Amino acid sequence: MAGGVRHHDCFDRRPLASTTPGTLPAMSQVVSHEQTFLAPGQAAIEALRINGTTVVFGLNGDHVLKLYEGLADTPSIRHVIVKHENNAALAAEAYGRLSERPGVVVVTAGPGALNSISGIASAYASGAPIVHLSGAVPTTAALETFHGVDEVDFTERMFAPVTKWSTRVTDAASIVPTINRAFRLAVDGRPAPVHVEITRDLLESPARVVAPSRPEPAPSASPAGDLDATLARMRAARNPLIIAGKGAWYPTASAALVRFAEALGAPVAWTWEGHGAMPTMHPLALGPFRLMGTHPAVDAAIARADLVLGVGLRPGIEAHRAVQEAVGERLTVLGAADVPNPHDGPVILSVPSLVATLDALAKRISRTPSAAEAIEACAMAQRALARGIEVELVRHAATRPWHIGLALRELDRRMTPDAIVTSDVSNIKLWVPLLVRAFGPASHLQSGSWGTMGYALPAAIGAALARPGQKVVALAGDTSFLMSSNDLVTLAQLKLPIVMAVHKDGRIGMIDYMQRQAGREPYAVEIGDVDLVKMAEAAGVRSIRVREPSEIAGAWADALAAAEPVLIEFTAGFDFPRPSVPRFVTQGAV
Repeated sequence: MAGGVRHHDCFDRRPLASTTPGTLPAMSQVVSHEQTFLAPGQAAIEALRINGTTVVFGLNGDHVLKLYEGLADTPSIRHVIVKHENNAALAAEAYGRLSERPGVVVVTAGPGALNSISGIASAYASGAPIVHLSGAVPTTAALETFHGVDEVDFTERMFAPVTKWSTRVTDAASIVPTINRAFRLAVDGRPAPVHVEITRDLLESPARVVAPSRPEPAPSASPAGDLDATLARMRAARNPLIIAGKGAWYPTASAALVRFAEALGAPVAWTWEGHGAMPTMHPLALGPFRLMGTHPAVDAAIARADLVLGVGLRPGIEAHRAVQEAVGERLTVLGAADVPNPHDGPVILSVPSLVATLDALAKRISRTPSAAEAIEACAMAQRALARGIEVELVRHAATRPWHIGLALRELDRRMTPDAIVTSDVSNIKLWVPLLVRAFGPASHLQSGSWGTMGYALPAAIGAALARPGQKVVALAGDTSFLMSSNDLVTLAQLKLPIVMAVHKDGRIGMIDYMQRQAGREPYAVEIGDVDLVKMAEAAGVRSIRVREPSEIAGAWADALAAAEPVLIEFTAGFDFPRPSVPRFVTQGAV
């Protein structure tokens, strides 16, 4: 216990520049000689406001009534009422990833908080900054108290493994500095969520708090200071290769990646979660690495590379281990980390620092002698993959029920640089990175390695609020859509320009495929025949049913032109081979 804050931090974290280990930052000082004092709940919301919060995703409850009084009195913050707390976390994840500022969640204690924990785990896996603010049972709560279990810090400990910092605030003086620190930690190092819970007895107490005046300083945006060794390796390389991971996906990092690749003249491959970091039509876009297989051109580039630069490739993840096993000491990592290891590459302490580092390197390097060869290799790789996918779709064109890839191909033809696509965990997700072009990160937000079903709809809501006025398309299978479909009502209430496209096949298609591949008859995979059109209309969302491929183009044209939300039900098949990049390239070369 320190300063009235109990906290669990399951990782070795660097102390902030303004703190010493085990202490909190000093409370911000008010410039005016006359200090303003606020009730605890009001002070917490004011701390959100001074940290730049303009949108909160949440659901009101008994233990957070005082926080909601603060929200009601703060018109500059828009509150989005979700219909399930996990959707609040998923919406905040997309908001945080696109805006590169913490998405904010406010939920009640106990089941309210834990209903959102899967979404917070998803954000942790995806590297999304979130400040997750919840209520908590009173400090001296009895056993089996309302929204509690026998141990009062149960939820605090539950969130610890899936956040950078999980903390419980029990005294008024700690509210503001704790929230300020949460915002700083969420974007410092590798972005990730932070959980702060405030006890009910504190929120409802007569205590008063000095109004916050300013947030903590932003993380460093300076380039890494130890670039000489990296520069020497880059200048000596004749066949460099860049592999972009999810740490390069952030919009500012993605733009810096493109500038860096162009300055070096090196081809760029990308991991599954790095998809979108490099525009897929760029002259230096080589192809996917470990995304429904690896493009043979990427395998060839790895084999001949004398330097592999893993931009945003987090050490220890599966993709990093695979690259390291293939190239050994030829790998240098350029990525933001909480506790960087100098053996991996330059010490980079934030995403803004990563951007500055890539730009600093770009200014000090010359174009590699193999740049023209790299551009030709990328062009050939792109053509082979595109031809192979077209062969696949033509092969199944007459099959009924029809191939969902036909709907995605039609969407691809209508993609623009300002369109945003979110995809769910389903068969449709497997095809999106291969069929729908990416102009940049916003072209594809996906549920990451956590594999959260029910992602696409709430993520689309978060994306639409992060990028007002831009068209958003959410893609999901019917099973995953049903897991978050309660927020169709929210979609209707907000009148956001979102197209919710659902592949309806009446089953858990990915599991059906896995069981068949294992030689088993599919079991427990049929979800029933749900009329999604009637469901959408009941929620107040206009809907379109597509039964045949001839109806696809008109449905997309109608829905994408609409100023209000639209649901498209694509009644398509499921019994098709899974996508395979090596297979596509092989059949595209014939």
